[in-house]
Amino acid sequence: VGVIISFLVRQSDEQRLGQEREDEAKLSDAIKQLDERCYGDERCFAADECSICLGRYEADDKVRRLKCGHEYHSECIEQWARCKGLDAACPLCTRPLFPPRTCAPPIVSSQSAPAITML
Repeated sequence: VGVIISFLVRQSDEQRLGQEREDEAKLSDAIKQLDERCYGDERCFAADECSICLGRYEADDKVRRLKCGHEYHSECIEQWARCKGLDAACPLCTRPLFPPRTCAPPIVSSQSAPAITML
């Protein structure tokens, strides 16, 4: 019995680690999709300071622009996203950083459900 429990625990740990690796890969890919530019670039409209670290932007700092329009130091928003995971949201307006995860469609049985008659 102890061997079976040990096996099941180990198998569960391996599945959890596999899922964590998969989520990390998805998160890395999603972060790379965020628009990145240099502070001072004419396309960069960032305020004077990063709202995450409260540090002032310096010339040529890497800044990432979110879909909501807010901009942060690339390093700051990447760390924020890694801390929050795939459900991360903009620190200012809480708009999701990444598209929502999709769930597998429900399994539909080929047999129809029994009818329920109400009296």
